[in-house]
Amino acid sequence: MVTTATRLSVKKLGDALGAEMRGVDLSRPVPDDVFEQITAAWLEHIVIVFPDQKLSNEEHIQFSRRFGPLEIHPSRKHNVKNYPELLLLTNRKDAAGNYVSLRDGGSIWHSDLSYMAEPSRCSLLYAIDVPVNGGDTEWANMYKAYESLPQSLKDRIAGLRAVHQFDLVENPRFGPPVDMKPEELKGSIWEKKSAAVKARTPAVVHRIVRTHPVTGRKALFVSRRFTTHVADMEADEGEALLLDLFDRAERAEHIYHHRWSVNQLLLWDNRCTVHLACGGVPDSQIRTMQRTTVRGEAPV
Repeated sequence: MVTTATRLSVKKLGDALGAEMRGVDLSRPVPDDVFEQITAAWLEHIVIVFPDQKLSNEEHIQFSRRFGPLEIHPSRKHNVKNYPELLLLTNRKDAAGNYVSLRDGGSIWHSDLSYMAEPSRCSLLYAIDVPVNGGDTEWANMYKAYESLPQSLKDRIAGLRAVHQFDLVENPRFGPPVDMKPEELKGSIWEKKSAAVKARTPAVVHRIVRTHPVTGRKALFVSRRFTTHVADMEADEGEALLLDLFDRAERAEHIYHHRWSVNQLLLWDNRCTVHLACGGVPDSQIRTMQRTTVRGEAPV
């Protein structure tokens, strides 16, 4: 690809992680030297915000593929019609009053697809409809979470592994909200998983501490949503350990809080972050996002 002399502007957004990048139109093919700048900034800042990007589905997918092969989300039912690489996240309803997709996806701290044998490398989320109220997202820096641990805790978790599971029913620390009616489960993270989805997402075991394959830095690799228990450890002891790690990871000093704008594309590294959809969108307002997910590698 032809290279250019383009220099992108990068503005740091928070002490923990996050930067805004301007000077590139992602609807057009990205020259190699510009992509190298994007990659370098991404590895340094972990979350990159690209404002004012007017992307078609094809353009969103094309740019995402620069980072590697794309995953098709294992649930399958919430993918964009004719674009299976795109996961639709919206609280929009159809004419019959049914939610057309997953309205509360990401509402518990998680790393995308950590429940796969080869968890996601990165995700790219594009904002189509942004509500006036609510709908923010937070990311936590899992490098900093690990680095902030006391040495005794680092020694304790070195070499330990934990189980990751997609089906929320298999997570012992959660259950549907007590005020949720049975008919409200549809289009929710609490909706029962089909046999086909369960077959595509058997439980997997990953190291609690992983080493990033590019930066070489160590990061915690556990989350409240998908990490169900510590392998080869008594349940109560393992849960106490995980809850301690979750609490430490989700401290304010590790978090970047993002308020969305229409036509923003956000890129983040799932190997060293967890994130949370903050919710709070009124029923009268619409939030619509589309996400690609890039296949990663088995954690080491």
